Amino acid sequence: MTRRIFRSIFAVALCVFFSSVILFVSVLYGYFSDMGANQLKTQTELAAKAVDDEGIEYLKNLSLQNIRITWINSNGSVLYDSDSNIDKMENHLEREEVKEALSSGYGESSRYSVTLLERSLYSAKRLSDNSVIRLSVSQNTLLTLMLGMFQPICIIFVIAIILSFVLASRLSKRVVKPLNELNLDKPTENEVYEELSPLLNRINIQQQQIKHQRDELSQKCEEFDAITENMSEGILLLNAEGNVIGINRAAQRLFKTDKSCIGKHILSVNRS
Repeated sequence: MTRRIFRSIFAVALCVFFSSVILFVSVLYGYFSDMGANQLKTQTELAAKAVDDEGIEYLKNLSLQNIRITWINSNGSVLYDSDSNIDKMENHLEREEVKEALSSGYGESSRYSVTLLERSLYSAKRLSDNSVIRLSVSQNTLLTLMLGMFQPICIIFVIAIILSFVLASRLSKRVVKPLNELNLDKPTENEVYEELSPLLNRINIQQQQIKHQRDELSQKCEEFDAITENMSEGILLLNAEGNVIGINRAAQRLFKTDKSCIGKHILSVNRS
């Protein structure tokens, strides 16, 4: 029982640990993703206003790190891109964020890389001439974050394993200790878990019934012995296997034996 309780507590502790790690990393990732998206939206609106005022000269003089900026015409052709040659770029009219910006004034979307290790966030703003300014930034996915935290997670996992092992061992022993110390001779006097009270009450009732039956049987045996001991006839009682289970004085004299023959086979007492 101790092992079963230990395994159960240990398994629960591990499940709680893994659930906590996954929940913590997911919430943390979601928070920073939302914050990055809000920052990208703010930067897009600022860039859109600047391009509206200064045109392409603003983009040429702009120095951005880790952010890609693209200026897209209303027909989807690329007018400017900070990372690629616009002559080799395809039409962007069907891009989700561009379509949304052209229809409602602002659009955003996200796309994952083939390996799912990187996600690109896109934020697009429509200008007064119906062209679109789009900013994009790349961020690590949850899988990349988990892989990056693999070493500290492993260290925490080892510590959690040790702590879970110790706590599970102590708790299982503490749970079983009151059960091992039960006084079954006096079931109702035990101070243990409330859930065991019905069982202890039933044991107490059964013990009282057994004691009553034992007293009745003992009384009948005494009465039987009193009757048979004073009889002149010899009485020998055998069980189904032929073993002696009772013998009175007259039978003892007849077979020249005593009470020590009880429990022995009749042939060992007398073969006549």
